[in-house]
Amino acid sequence: MIRKTAYASVLLASALTASSTLAQTPTKWTSERPDGHAPAGVMSDFLILNRHLYVGVRFYQEQFRGTNLGTEPISSDEVLDFFTTAPLSLDKQTAELDLRLGLFGWMTLEASMPVIRAKMLNTTDTFLFETTSEAWGDVAIRGLFNLLEMDEYRLSLTLGGTIPTGKLRKRDVGASGVREILPYAMQTTSGTYDILVGGTFLTQNDLASVGGQVNSVIRVMDNWRDYRLGNEFSFSAWGAYNLSEWMSVSMRVLYENWGDVSGSDPATDGTSDPSANSFAQGGERVQIPFGISFFMREGPAVGHRLLLEWYYKVHEDLNGPQLSTEGTLVVSWQTFF
Repeated sequence: MIRKTAYASVLLASALTASSTLAQTPTKWTSERPDGHAPAGVMSDFLILNRHLYVGVRFYQEQFRGTNLGTEPISSDEVLDFFTTAPLSLDKQTAELDLRLGLFGWMTLEASMPVIRAKMLNTTDTFLFETTSEAWGDVAIRGLFNLLEMDEYRLSLTLGGTIPTGKLRKRDVGASGVREILPYAMQTTSGTYDILVGGTFLTQNDLASVGGQVNSVIRVMDNWRDYRLGNEFSFSAWGAYNLSEWMSVSMRVLYENWGDVSGSDPATDGTSDPSANSFAQGGERVQIPFGISFFMREGPAVGHRLLLEWYYKVHEDLNGPQLSTEGTLVVSWQTFF
């Protein structure tokens, strides 16, 4: 993992250093270029002009295959030595609407709402079974506050929270043959009002751009099912290079850390299903997303963007028997009004 991450970091640093030496003229930061927006999987990246409206739609396709304990893969038979159910795979699709409104020169208001569909394949000693869930997720409302606006540099603070608009008690037919409460990964909401804190740094030269972002989700209360999802932290750094006036490519390093569940849902049994075990939910992951961005400069779609990112996993350390990520694809369309 260290070798892969170091190699990717060297490539990223080399590309950005090379582009910096090619462009010595001071640059005024602008979003009106292919790399003017962060890669597809990054939200809340910059403030917009007063009275302008940003509209973005993102589609996430996440696939999880096989089970890890710590950093090591384990077989379903090994999981069944301790549990009566073993997860085999999880496919999750998320479509998210993202709106930003410029209220003042120093503040932008952002709201996002996801729709989530998940399908999990499980096995017991004798049969396979599949569960699905589909519902609205939690609404997130953020304020983006300008901290620095100087030539090619931008720095902003993000503060906000989530509203538990999703349905917490999603059910499907489980191993018992009757409809039952699904485990944590299959629910589309935390069930709590959560605090969102983050920050973003951006800079550009004539040919390329660099960005970094930190985000955290802080959970301070239990939901009405007497449990609380773990806190989340992520750090992302990226570089993008303009191949032309309408296309750029990017590479990003993404670190994610999330905690175990505090408490437990009384309607699930964590001793029989690791997906419902409160102590087998946390972990950390490092991925390298590769991206491409298309910026329409003329024609009926002028000002519109299409962005794509594919995530390559380089490290994963999971607290208990958990499904391991196999790949993530993000597609995003963005424009202004």
